[in-house]
Amino acid sequence: MLKRKLVFYRWTSVAGRPTFEPAAVAERLAREIAADSSHQMVEKDGVITAVEVVDAGGGREPAKFRILALRGMEDRPFKWDPQASIGPISLLANEYPADATHVSIWPDGYCAHDMGRYSPRVSRLSFYLRQRMQEYVQFDPLYNEDAFRRLEEMKGKFRSFDLAMTKPEYTTRERGTFGRLWPAVAGEELPSVRVSLGMGRYGPKDRYIDQDLEDELLELAARASDLLTGMVVRGRSSRTNRVEEVNLLTERLSSDVQLPTRSDIPSAPRVESVFFELEQAYKNFKQQGVFETTTTAELMRKE
Repeated sequence: MLKRKLVFYRWTSVAGRPTFEPAAVAERLAREIAADSSHQMVEKDGVITAVEVVDAGGGREPAKFRILALRGMEDRPFKWDPQASIGPISLLANEYPADATHVSIWPDGYCAHDMGRYSPRVSRLSFYLRQRMQEYVQFDPLYNEDAFRRLEEMKGKFRSFDLAMTKPEYTTRERGTFGRLWPAVAGEELPSVRVSLGMGRYGPKDRYIDQDLEDELLELAARASDLLTGMVVRGRSSRTNRVEEVNLLTERLSSDVQLPTRSDIPSAPRVESVFFELEQAYKNFKQQGVFETTTTAELMRKE
C-alpha cells in the first residue's frame, strides 16, 4: 500500500479569458492527443510536462487527468550497485523517467489530486493547458479554518516567512510581487527556489517584518498560490503572546489515504483506486459541509 495525501483546491477561470469548462477541455484534449500523440507533452526551459486524459467527465462527473513530470536526458537518474558504483538506467529513445499525480476537476469549482513525495503539483496542469490549448484555469489551495484564525492573530507582528516558489512562467498569474522577488533571489535561470525572510532566531524579540513587506508577502500568497510550493509564516500571536507558526502547505484541506499498488509498478497506485478515493473524499467533504469552513489565501488577505 502507498501513503498519499489527497489535497483539495478551488479552481476558477482566469479573469479576461474564456470560461474554463473542465469536461469540454478534456474532450478536446483527448481528441487532439488521439490525432497527434506529441500533443501530450510540453517542454520549456528543460521542464517537461505530459498529460493524459483518463475520463472527460461531464454533467456532475469530474474530468480526470494524469499529470506527469518527465525528466529529460540531462536530468535522468542513474542506478547504483555497491559492487559496480553507478550506471545508466536503460530506456528507449521515446521513454522518460516520470513522476505522476492524478487530478479530478469537478464542475462545481473544486479540484483534488493525490500528493506523494515526488508528485507534480496541479500548477503543471494549468501551465500545460495554457501552453498547449490556450485554456486558462487557476488553482487556489483551500486552507483549514484554524489556519486563517491563527494568521489573523499574528497580523502586524510577523517575524519571518519561509517561501518555496516555482518560476512565474509555470503559473496563470501575472508576476506582481513575485516578479520583484524572483530576480533578487534566483536570477532568471532557475525553475524553483527557496528563500527565508525575517528577523532571525536571535534578532530583537520586539522587532517585526515591515508592514509593507508583510502586505506584499500576503499579496503573494493570495494572488500567486500556484506559484508557491511551500510557505511557513511565524509571528507573535495576539492571543497567546507567543511566537507561533503556520505552515500553509500542511494546513491545506486534505485527506490521508492508503492506496493499493499496481502489480507491474510497485511505486505506482492503481488508477481506479486513486480516483475512487478522490471521489469519496470529495463527497464526504460536501456532505459534512467542510468546504464552507475553508478559505483560500486570497480571502485570508482580504479579511
